[in-house]
Amino acid sequence: MPLINLIQEQRLAKKRNEAKARSFFFVFAGTAVASVAAYGYFLFQTESLGREKAQIEAQIQKNAPLVKQIEEYDAEFAKLSPRLKTLEDAQTVSGRWGRILTHLSHQTPKATWLTAMRVMAADATKPISLSVQGVSPGQEPISEFIMRLQNLNDLENVSLKYSQEKVIQMTKAVEFEVSADIVGTAEPKPKEETDEEASK
Repeated sequence: MPLINLIQEQRLAKKRNEAKARSFFFVFAGTAVASVAAYGYFLFQTESLGREKAQIEAQIQKNAPLVKQIEEYDAEFAKLSPRLKTLEDAQTVSGRWGRILTHLSHQTPKATWLTAMRVMAADATKPISLSVQGVSPGQEPISEFIMRLQNLNDLENVSLKYSQEKVIQMTKAVEFEVSADIVGTAEPKPKEETDEEASK
């Protein structure tokens, strides 16, 4: 009886070992298949990336002359930029003065004569100051002249500096001077000064 039980136990143990061996085999086979599949996937991805890299490099080579031409244009533009800015500034100044002189020639009241005009720019960070001197038969045309100057967008802070009666060739007249600031002529303050003013 003990011998039969021993044989039975040996058979059961053998079956268990065979089952374990089969399980290990299936696990190993599954792992091997997964490894091969992963290797194949990564190999495919590597080849795909290699082809993509080659295409990008070919595109870079193809675009190299265009990139070089763009760089040459940029360098040429950088050289011409200061001259272009100078021309634009000159055009702006010419246009502004053209408008001011046209306004003066058309908007000066009748019987009023402009005798002198000067420009002062003591501080670059402040607007250029325009001073106009003239002679008028009375105060009313001078007031009208000031109002007309105030309507010109290129001028601001228009004010009467002085007016006084004067005899010119046996005729009484009023000599006057009007001052104004020219809009857009003040240069920006240096950053350090701006920061100091802000801290105050």
